[in-house]
Amino acid sequence: MREKVVESGTRLIQQGDEGEVMWVIEEGELECFKTIGGEEKSVKKCCRGDVFGELALLYNCRRAASVVASQKCVLWELDRETFKAICYEAAQKAPPEYEGFSAPAAASSAAPAAAAAAPAPEATEAPDSPKEARQSSKEDGADSDSDPGDTAESVPIQQVKRPVGRRTGVSAEATKGGEDSWTPPVYEKTPEERASLSEIIKSSRDSKIHMLFGTVNQKTFEMILDAMFIKKIGKGEAVISQGEEGDYFYIVKKGQFDIFVKKGDDPPKKVFQCGPGFAFGEMALLYTCPRTATITAQDESEVWSLDRTAFRNLVVRSAEAQFKESCSFLNSCDIFATLTQDQICSLAEVLEEEEFDDDEAIVEQGEKDDKMFILRTGQAVACIGGEKGEIEVKQYAKGEYFGEIALLSGQPRKASVYAVGKATCFYITRSTFRRILGPLQSFLEKNMDKYAKYQDAMKEGVNEEEDTTKKEGPSEKKQKTVRKREKKGEDLAKVEKKVVSEAGADAPAETLADKVAQDFKNPALVTPSDAHVVSDASMMMFGGVVPGQKFTMDKHIHCRTKFEKGQRGDEDLYTWQAATKLKQATEIAVLCQKGQKSASDPTPNQDNFFVHHVGAVTMYGVCDGHGPFGHLVSFRLVQTLPYFLTNSEHFGKNWEEALQEAFGKAQEDLETFCREQNINIEASGAAGSCLVLEEQTVHIAFIGDARIMLGSWNRRDSRMIFCTKDHKPELPEEKARLEAEGSEVREVDEGSWRIYLKGSNFPGLTMSRAFGDTACAGISRVPEYHKFLMQPNDQWYAIVASDGIWEFIEGEECCSLTSKKLRLKGPRETVEFITTASRKRWAHVCGDYCDDITALLVQWNTTPPEGGTSNHMMTVRQFQPPSS
Repeated sequence: MREKVVESGTRLIQQGDEGEVMWVIEEGELECFKTIGGEEKSVKKCCRGDVFGELALLYNCRRAASVVASQKCVLWELDRETFKAICYEAAQKAPPEYEGFSAPAAASSAAPAAAAAAPAPEATEAPDSPKEARQSSKEDGADSDSDPGDTAESVPIQQVKRPVGRRTGVSAEATKGGEDSWTPPVYEKTPEERASLSEIIKSSRDSKIHMLFGTVNQKTFEMILDAMFIKKIGKGEAVISQGEEGDYFYIVKKGQFDIFVKKGDDPPKKVFQCGPGFAFGEMALLYTCPRTATITAQDESEVWSLDRTAFRNLVVRSAEAQFKESCSFLNSCDIFATLTQDQICSLAEVLEEEEFDDDEAIVEQGEKDDKMFILRTGQAVACIGGEKGEIEVKQYAKGEYFGEIALLSGQPRKASVYAVGKATCFYITRSTFRRILGPLQSFLEKNMDKYAKYQDAMKEGVNEEEDTTKKEGPSEKKQKTVRKREKKGEDLAKVEKKVVSEAGADAPAETLADKVAQDFKNPALVTPSDAHVVSDASMMMFGGVVPGQKFTMDKHIHCRTKFEKGQRGDEDLYTWQAATKLKQATEIAVLCQKGQKSASDPTPNQDNFFVHHVGAVTMYGVCDGHGPFGHLVSFRLVQTLPYFLTNSEHFGKNWEEALQEAFGKAQEDLETFCREQNINIEASGAAGSCLVLEEQTVHIAFIGDARIMLGSWNRRDSRMIFCTKDHKPELPEEKARLEAEGSEVREVDEGSWRIYLKGSNFPGLTMSRAFGDTACAGISRVPEYHKFLMQPNDQWYAIVASDGIWEFIEGEECCSLTSKKLRLKGPRETVEFITTASRKRWAHVCGDYCDDITALLVQWNTTPPEGGTSNHMMTVRQFQPPSS
């Protein structure tokens, strides 16, 4: 590569020209422009470490955009001839991801001296002469487009999927040879070893594995299993060493490994620790660059190994084949007939894919999102709902599209679209559409009135259908009809019926109403406390307490913030920019709604929540009140918990200590406050859960049954990572503590245990850890603590919710219900969906009784809003008083 210095205003690339070189930016900033509708529009800015100009070299196509220097720039230039072989500089300019791991700030302890001088390992050797039991043959009957063994030597291309945070334009070495020059190796394994390796890959918590292997077909996956072999690593041995050439990719089978990085003359620093299921070594193989870290075994360990040639021929070539297949499919779609091949390639890179089961909703009428779908396989049907139910108005076949109205206008969906049999769809977001497919906008706008026409046809058809019931005799002319659709209802038979009640719930309504009325006569009980303002918080939000709320009404919101409030439909929208280690944006949706104990329930919503942002730390919490004064307890806690947490000497240093201290001080404050205000909390209290994100580490602390579920919303890695478990009195450790303190634990119904004062029927508490609940000794306020380290690219999410969600939905089911919905619809629609699903279960089991419901959903590494500068977005719906 050669250095090139350009002045501000220099036009390096002109859209439509032939391309012979690409560049890596060392200093400065450039702006990319595309001609859309005859007008040149800015679509992207590039800065240090970015790469541009590579598309023309990858695909032999004309320049896709114009690039102009916004300021004086220092660039490294690479010509077409050497492009395939030399990618070292591009890899070095990428973000400091050390063999796939990024350094969390808290994990920067210096490495031992022994690690600094770790000897370079000898060249790794594969086992002797692998059994060449697999030959790629045309007699297999496999599709050559999806079989890497059948692919001829090809130009390297970018990965089909563009994971969140991936640097675009970094290329790699060409894959060598075709089916005649390379035979996939096969290393002997026992059935147990093969099954174990398959399970490690499929269930790993390392998102890199899912990004690398998640898109390969089953045949290629089996070949990958064949090609991997076990390597034993001794204690203290370096499996890879920084600066060396890389020949193998590794997945940890057994043991723990430390990752050290040396910068300049500084001693090596430990940046990460990984165990079974984690992978490393892929960067040197993908980008032909030296190892970027030293990784040593803490003890005797084993790793699964895959050599460079197999890695590139199986993993990389599989992505190439899928990219070509995607381009071929897009070329076959009529809607894309006017696009150039360059635009088809650009589109294939950014399209996401999703699978749907029979009768599963792809889009739902009334929902709000910004995606257009193209049916890749299978069939689908569009339906419009009305007073007569849902009416089918259109059927879709492979290659057809839908959802363009929401994409173009942002309006709610005009119709629902359901899969008929199994179906697969590509989809594209509004921001990506405008960037790449601007020329198609006028074409799509012509069809935007079709659903209005369908509405008219539906009314006409229904009326005519009714008329046909009045006609008799064979001579009558057959009337035109519109087919009604019978939607499959959710099977709630599996929902476990439970005894649902709480202490104080059976008090006469008149008594409860009198108590509640007295609460609102005392401002100290229902007004936010000035003494617990978090002065350093740039966002401080929690729920309030208001009288007269009815079933499903939203919580009154108190918010103190430096950020401007906007609107998104009927929700308040807050956006802000904050320091983060994550690659993309964070989006938050809050829903807190009142339940009902009976039709005349006088109690306020006893749930509450808080969201606080301080520096680089965001705190999320839910408090689920119970008993006659549960609403007062939870209201106090959502103010004091974050206050004591931020004022702890351990804040930002030792989160377990800080959270434990905050929970304890919040209980002390509650007891003092209630004593001063003459509030009896012997049988009133609250469960409490708190999630803290600092940089890229998630800290969780909780007591009671307000659970926190942590999951992954990535399509290739959709799974529950963790879910808290209720602190029930029948658990051996909890029961032993309660009984040692003099309380009595009894089973009142099968599987239902309660806590009582010894020898009495009071108070009948259901949780062994809770705030308040002072009647029984042994009730603990010490939170259970867990922490999880996210990688900067990890597409994780969390649901912090009250028992209104969790009573009939377990963590695994919640993840199954929400992960796809979150990918396609976003946090707001997802939190509405899981709330509705919970309410259906309450109605099925308990009739009119339904608990208060709070669900706080946080989605990490989501795509930031188009043209925005914020990396945090939060929506919440404010309480609207009933009209008189």
